[in-house]
Amino acid sequence: MRMGRDLDTVAKAIRAASISTDTRFLDIGRRLETSADILTALTRTFDTLSDEMKGDGLRLATQDLSQVARFVSALTPGGEAGSFRTLTALVTAIAGRLARMDKSIKGVGMLATNAKIAAAVIGDTSAEFMNFATEIRRTLGLAQASLDQFAAELAGVGRHLQAAAADQSALDARQATAIRTVPQRLAHSIGTVVDRGGRAGAIAATVGQRSQDIAKRIGLAVMALQVGDITRQRMEHVDYALGLVSDMAAQAGPLQPGGGAAAHEVATAAGFCCRLQAAQLDDTADELAQEIGQILTSLRDLARDALDILNLGHDAFGASGTQQGTFVGELEGEVAEVDALLQGYGAARRQADEVAASVSEATTRLARQIGTMRALEADIRIMGLNTSLRCGRLGTVGRPLSIIAQELRLYANEIAVEANGVMGELDQIAAIAASLSGQARDTGAADTAAMADIMTRSIARLGTAGQNLAAALQTLERDGETVVDLLRETVDRAAAHGEMGQVLRQAATDLALLAPGPHMGDIPARAEPLIAQMARSYTMARERQVLDRLAPGKNQAPAAMPGPAATADDLEDIFF
Repeated sequence: MRMGRDLDTVAKAIRAASISTDTRFLDIGRRLETSADILTALTRTFDTLSDEMKGDGLRLATQDLSQVARFVSALTPGGEAGSFRTLTALVTAIAGRLARMDKSIKGVGMLATNAKIAAAVIGDTSAEFMNFATEIRRTLGLAQASLDQFAAELAGVGRHLQAAAADQSALDARQATAIRTVPQRLAHSIGTVVDRGGRAGAIAATVGQRSQDIAKRIGLAVMALQVGDITRQRMEHVDYALGLVSDMAAQAGPLQPGGGAAAHEVATAAGFCCRLQAAQLDDTADELAQEIGQILTSLRDLARDALDILNLGHDAFGASGTQQGTFVGELEGEVAEVDALLQGYGAARRQADEVAASVSEATTRLARQIGTMRALEADIRIMGLNTSLRCGRLGTVGRPLSIIAQELRLYANEIAVEANGVMGELDQIAAIAASLSGQARDTGAADTAAMADIMTRSIARLGTAGQNLAAALQTLERDGETVVDLLRETVDRAAAHGEMGQVLRQAATDLALLAPGPHMGDIPARAEPLIAQMARSYTMARERQVLDRLAPGKNQAPAAMPGPAATADDLEDIFF
């Protein structure tokens, strides 16, 4: 019969749709399972972030930073630059004295020349006075050499002090700015850690609640996914029912004379059964659309939850604004500035110590050289006094040499005055150099070094915590983006199941076209046995409801149907 062929065509379409249903819902199930695993991992990662915030690393680091902040707040720019300027001024003053001493020594040299000329005309005693002139020149040479050596070393000390004073002034200016700003910024950063810690605790509770919501939504999605197995079974039941109708039509055979009534009964029974199966297919499509809607809602909610967790992670642990990384990275920048400040103080302290040591050594050498100058000045004074006494005995002839001797004593007095002044200024230099490395400064340097050690320890702790937070945040971002993309793809694939509904409704339309006539009325007698067999195959409540609507009173408890039925393995596939 033609009806048999038409029924076979519809049955083949239903069987193909049944196979596609299994494949598609299994794919959705696997995607949902993967998404659930990643979402669970997200909550664990968030727990890791929260635990890191509550760990000893950040707590001890912030304690150390608080101690350093108090220390830096109490710091004031050092007095090294002022000391260096004072030393430079003293060196300049000594240089002026050296210039005057040099002028006096050159004056002595001219007197020595005049003395030699005057001694040449004295007569018998000229040899003695010639020795006087020669001795003056010898002493003069020693004094000039000592003065030149003194001046050269003093010039080196002066250049060293000028460079040190300039460097120290620039360093003090930078440090003065840092001292005003860094403690406040560091205190702000410490407050940020405390604030982020409190925020992390609150967010952790929120994420915990979200985790429960996620579990519920996954459960709803899993339950809704049973529609895949239900749809497959209902299509198999329709396929089975169409097979019964096809068999009935085939057994009727070709029409015989007088068999018109029998053929009509078969056609009527087949039409009723086709209308029943069309109704089953329409209801199956309705149920599929309803459950797919539930699945889509759950998937979209899950995607939103994943995005929320990702955003919460950024809010709690990410850097501020558009910066990358974690907020600890920003704190490390603040800490690095404080560390640079402390290192700068240490460098200034070492420079001051080096300059102080250099100046102390130079002062000792200069003091020895000034001692030599004073000894030579005494020799010149004595020579002038002796010459004056001898010239007094010579009368008018010795008068020129007597005048030279008096002037020699005047130059000696000038040299003595300047030498005494140099010694006084060298004593001041020695005192300042000693103050640059005094006990109080040594204690301050030790405190600075101790704070630098604390900073180093704090930076190490922040680095470890920052790396841990950064790694966890990267995991959160990667997994969050992955699950959001996966869930969105799953939504798209689930939404594509509208095609399945179209197949079911088309099959229902095709069956309805095979059963023209009224849709209501008594069950044809010839259809009774078929309806009974169909009723025993119905395992779904909605199938029996459709049967009750079209064939009241024919609903029977389901029995093992001849066709394939859902197995535990099938359900396990659906439930992952």
